[in-house]
Amino acid sequence: MKLTSQIALGILTSCIISCSYMREVDIYEPSKSISAFEKFPYKTLFTNSEENALWGIKNNKCKEILFDTTNNFIGKNHLHVKWDASKCNYIALGLKWGNYKAKDLRPIIETTAIELRVRIDSGILSNVPMFFVLVDYRGNQCRAKINYLDLEGGKIDSKWRRIRIPLQSFNYKKRSVNMGNIKELRLEFQRKGELHIDNIIIVPHNHNYKKTKDTFTKVFDKHPIRIGFGKEYWWGINEKYSSSLKFGNTFENESVIVDIDLAEKKPWNIFGFSPYKWMRTDLSSIYKTSALTFKLKATELPKIQAFLFAYTGKKRRLQKILNESNFINKGNNIYEAYIPLKSLIDYREFRWDELKEIRFKILEGNQFEIGDFQIIEFRGNPQKPTEWKGL
Repeated sequence: MKLTSQIALGILTSCIISCSYMREVDIYEPSKSISAFEKFPYKTLFTNSEENALWGIKNNKCKEILFDTTNNFIGKNHLHVKWDASKCNYIALGLKWGNYKAKDLRPIIETTAIELRVRIDSGILSNVPMFFVLVDYRGNQCRAKINYLDLEGGKIDSKWRRIRIPLQSFNYKKRSVNMGNIKELRLEFQRKGELHIDNIIIVPHNHNYKKTKDTFTKVFDKHPIRIGFGKEYWWGINEKYSSSLKFGNTFENESVIVDIDLAEKKPWNIFGFSPYKWMRTDLSSIYKTSALTFKLKATELPKIQAFLFAYTGKKRRLQKILNESNFINKGNNIYEAYIPLKSLIDYREFRWDELKEIRFKILEGNQFEIGDFQIIEFRGNPQKPTEWKGL
């Protein structure tokens, strides 16, 4: 009896000790969930040329594609792209993403971004004329550009900088792109430039916005509207490529000092900016009573061609060569320019709710400064703007 009691006591003690090391477990405890990003098998687009195939890398008069082996961000080499769109209508290269297997991006659209590293050899860039294009297996395409990106440090320089393109920023709904059947990613280049590119991957990304109709639209319904603020929203001004155009400081907002020799074979004589952070600018309620105005500091009037571009629409470009009727001489070599929006040919066909860019081309004149860009109220004769007493 005594032995039996000792055995029972030993068993009880063992159970108590064992139980002290046990944790509570729910009967229906779920297993750790796997995120859509973790399930997505095609996270790498480019790390080096040996592991990730590309097309469009044959060099020609428009572009030069190099696989540079020095100063890589990751891997054995990286992309070094030089291009000049003035010599060709279309410049692009494609990533054979996942060896062209169909990719379903729908589960990760809200939570991921395309990330890449970029740098230049010297100087500083705030913008690159480059588009990112997703293509589905029906050939439909949707785009995003650097101005929607999370650009590390707000600039591109000689250090490897991170850029993120949220998948939400691609206009796939408007372009009827099937995000469940994506074929490839293309890089398209415009105007002229040079860029080092490396480590293109898919990464988790928490968006601080929801993509709605108004997400990328800035509505203006009152005058005056100051535009052209922020050097990062300009293009065509980079002393690395040309000293003909550089930022000045004569006027209140951004201004451009023009010093061009138009006798050169291919002078750098064009530049532009976004009215508002490369968002769609909506002037639809006020464009009929609006004028674009700016100031010039010049010893004599230059000959300038002004352009307005829309993101979409049948008529996506308006243009006008300015003449003396567009200027008022304010004295001390200062001129004010006025361009009523109704004076632009075909203005009725233009999408005033989709204004993208204002651009200038210098046709004659070599030294002056231009700045203080605004949209102001105008109710005079569009063909005789400087005669309106309201000015």
